[in-house]
Amino acid sequence: MFLIGVSHYYATGEGVTVYVASGNEETIRKKIPEYYHPGLIILSPPDWVQVANGDNTSEKYLSGVAVLKTYLPVLWEQIEQNSCHFDISLKHYYNCS
Repeated sequence: MFLIGVSHYYATGEGVTVYVASGNEETIRKKIPEYYHPGLIILSPPDWVQVANGDNTSEKYLSGVAVLKTYLPVLWEQIEQNSCHFDISLKHYYNCS
Protein backbone atom coordinates (compact mmCIF):
# COMPACT_ATOMS: atom_id res chain seq x y z
CA MET A 1 0.00 0.00 0.00
CA PHE A 2 1.25 3.46 -0.91
CA LEU A 3 1.53 5.78 2.09
CA ILE A 4 2.89 9.22 2.95
CA GLY A 5 4.55 9.88 6.30
CA VAL A 6 4.99 13.28 7.95
CA SER A 7 6.93 14.14 11.10
CA HIS A 8 7.00 17.72 12.39
CA TYR A 9 9.36 18.25 15.34
CA TYR A 10 10.10 21.52 17.07
CA ALA A 11 11.69 22.50 20.35
CA THR A 12 12.94 25.74 21.87
CA GLY A 13 16.57 26.20 20.93
CA GLU A 14 16.55 23.20 18.58
CA GLY A 15 14.63 24.69 15.69
CA VAL A 16 12.10 22.94 13.48
CA THR A 17 12.60 19.69 11.58
CA VAL A 18 10.09 18.38 9.05
CA TYR A 19 10.42 14.95 7.47
CA VAL A 20 8.19 13.72 4.64
CA ALA A 21 8.57 10.31 3.00
CA SER A 22 6.53 8.02 0.80
CA GLY A 23 6.33 4.27 0.27
CA ASN A 24 5.11 1.50 2.51
CA GLU A 25 5.25 1.85 6.29
CA GLU A 26 8.55 0.01 6.61
CA THR A 27 10.21 2.15 3.94
CA ILE A 28 8.95 5.36 5.52
CA ARG A 29 10.23 4.34 8.95
CA LYS A 30 13.66 3.61 7.43
CA LYS A 31 13.80 7.01 5.69
CA ILE A 32 12.91 8.97 8.84
CA PRO A 33 15.24 8.64 11.86
CA GLU A 34 13.75 6.78 14.82
CA TYR A 35 14.08 9.87 17.05
CA TYR A 36 11.25 11.47 15.01
CA HIS A 37 8.92 8.43 15.02
CA PRO A 38 6.82 9.47 18.06
CA GLY A 39 5.30 12.34 16.05
CA LEU A 40 5.16 10.43 12.77
CA ILE A 41 1.83 10.31 10.92
CA ILE A 42 1.50 7.73 8.16
CA LEU A 43 -1.61 7.79 5.97
CA SER A 44 -2.65 6.93 2.43
CA PRO A 45 -3.32 9.88 0.08
CA PRO A 46 -7.13 9.43 0.32
CA ASP A 47 -6.86 9.39 4.13
CA TRP A 48 -4.87 12.65 4.08
CA VAL A 49 -7.64 14.24 2.01
CA GLN A 50 -10.31 12.93 4.42
CA VAL A 51 -8.49 14.55 7.33
CA ALA A 52 -8.28 17.84 5.42
CA ASN A 53 -12.03 17.65 4.71
CA GLY A 54 -12.77 17.46 8.43
CA ASP A 55 -13.34 13.72 8.75
CA ASN A 56 -10.79 13.55 11.58
CA THR A 57 -10.48 16.35 14.10
CA SER A 58 -7.37 14.99 15.83
CA GLU A 59 -4.90 17.87 16.27
CA LYS A 60 -2.04 15.53 15.38
CA TYR A 61 -3.55 14.67 11.99
CA LEU A 62 -4.69 18.24 11.29
CA SER A 63 -1.18 19.51 12.00
CA GLY A 64 0.18 16.96 9.51
CA VAL A 65 -2.14 18.34 6.84
CA ALA A 66 -1.03 21.89 7.73
CA VAL A 67 2.62 20.87 7.37
CA LEU A 68 1.99 19.41 3.91
CA LYS A 69 -0.04 22.39 2.74
CA THR A 70 2.47 24.92 4.13
CA TYR A 71 5.83 23.37 3.24
CA LEU A 72 4.91 21.24 0.20
CA PRO A 73 1.94 22.75 -1.63
CA VAL A 74 2.81 21.00 -4.92
CA LEU A 75 2.88 17.64 -3.14
CA TRP A 76 -0.44 18.48 -1.48
CA GLU A 77 -1.98 19.11 -4.92
CA GLN A 78 -0.80 15.67 -6.04
CA ILE A 79 -2.30 14.10 -2.92
CA GLU A 80 -5.63 15.85 -3.53
CA GLN A 81 -5.67 14.70 -7.15
CA ASN A 82 -4.77 11.16 -6.02
CA SER A 83 -1.92 11.22 -8.54
CA CYS A 84 0.04 8.14 -9.36
CA HIS A 85 2.63 6.95 -6.90
CA PHE A 86 5.61 9.23 -6.38
CA ASP A 87 8.80 8.88 -4.42
CA ILE A 88 9.66 11.54 -1.88
CA SER A 89 12.14 11.69 0.93
CA LEU A 90 12.62 15.14 2.38
CA LYS A 91 14.17 16.73 5.44
CA HIS A 92 13.58 20.42 6.01
CA TYR A 93 15.29 22.07 8.97
CA TYR A 94 15.43 25.65 10.14
CA ASN A 95 16.37 27.48 13.33
CA CYS A 96 15.51 31.15 13.70
CA SER A 97 17.27 31.71 17.02
